[in-house]
Amino acid sequence: MKSALISLTLMFLVEGTAYTEEPQQKPRKVPMLIQLTENCIIKPDEYGHELRWNDIRYMLNQESDVSGLEKGKTFAEVSFTVSGNVCPGYRFQNGDATRAEIGTPISQVKGYDERFRLFVGDDLYEAMDSPDAKTMGELFDVAGKVKKVTLEYVIESQDAPYDYDGYAVDFSEKDSQLFTNHFIALEYVRMEELRKSLSENSSRLYEITFLLQDNSSFRVIYYPEGNVFNRGYGDDVIKELVEQYEGRAQKVLRPPDQ
Repeated sequence: MKSALISLTLMFLVEGTAYTEEPQQKPRKVPMLIQLTENCIIKPDEYGHELRWNDIRYMLNQESDVSGLEKGKTFAEVSFTVSGNVCPGYRFQNGDATRAEIGTPISQVKGYDERFRLFVGDDLYEAMDSPDAKTMGELFDVAGKVKKVTLEYVIESQDAPYDYDGYAVDFSEKDSQLFTNHFIALEYVRMEELRKSLSENSSRLYEITFLLQDNSSFRVIYYPEGNVFNRGYGDDVIKELVEQYEGRAQKVLRPPDQ
């Protein structure tokens, strides 16, 4: 869990409705020649797994169980692979993927709005931001689909400095639904608008995991000091539920090799 927390934190700091009509992809602009590798020596290849589609930034969800998900219609394919092929400062275009190969099919995920989830090949990608979303529910298409909410965090071990123990607690079914209902009703705030608030309230962070009815899942980062998520501000009910459950968290046993 510690590695997941660190990787998610880095990813966030550097920056629902069912599908009802066939998506129309916005035209892909041809990158300027200066952006391509022909005009530079450095060719970055340290990108994470991303996709840009209809001006939405999607990231690979590597932790979710996808066995209960079904592919819907395949409606497009990756048109350009960014990693190792562009100069620093390249601006992503629709159809670009950082690591997926050109021609990799892009498909709907049955039961989910494509503005939230897509399959890129066999990999599940989820929206990290959206130019049109006004609420969390418009970014996360999970209304009526959540089975359980789990709160997780790490604290420094008293026995071993610079080592960390993980803690986790599941919300009750009733509180999971209450938390979800308030979460999806929150105003969606883009990352650039949250940066100052995050920097001022980032001494502690929690992971909130949403387990869905099909056993897939996704995580969001929550900063308790500011009652702020990485995509918006929590309300009083969110704050009260987190405070209620954080004291009930139990230490998570580590695998033998850790």
